Amino acid sequence: MTTSDATREVRAACQRWLEATMTADAAALDALLTPDYTYTHATTAGVDEREVWLESFRTGGRIYQIYAIADEDYRVYPGVVVLSGSAHQEMSPRGVPMELNTRFTSVWVQGTDRAWRCSVWQATRIVPPEG
Repeated sequence: MTTSDATREVRAACQRWLEATMTADAAALDALLTPDYTYTHATTAGVDEREVWLESFRTGGRIYQIYAIADEDYRVYPGVVVLSGSAHQEMSPRGVPMELNTRFTSVWVQGTDRAWRCSVWQATRIVPPEG
């Protein structure tokens, strides 16, 4: 597999991840995650393990109106792609509208079935300068 193939495939898998996140499609997300997946939140630095994160979509506790990424950088290694960039999120946790801009790093791992799955998503909030 070439670097451009891996980048293209991970970009497509990540787009499916973003769409499933915005539509709260826990079944689609389930298929896109490794068994040991973790999500580190930008607002609290809290870490959700796979089942906790998925359950938040199943119960409607996590609702994103927008989850868009930009400035992507792909680092390709055998069976692994590290994706980083910026993200813009608009969500309504507990019914309260919130807007968030972050920098993120995610790790995508290619399984024995050749499918790419997200293993880690870590976000850091971008805080506007005071002034």
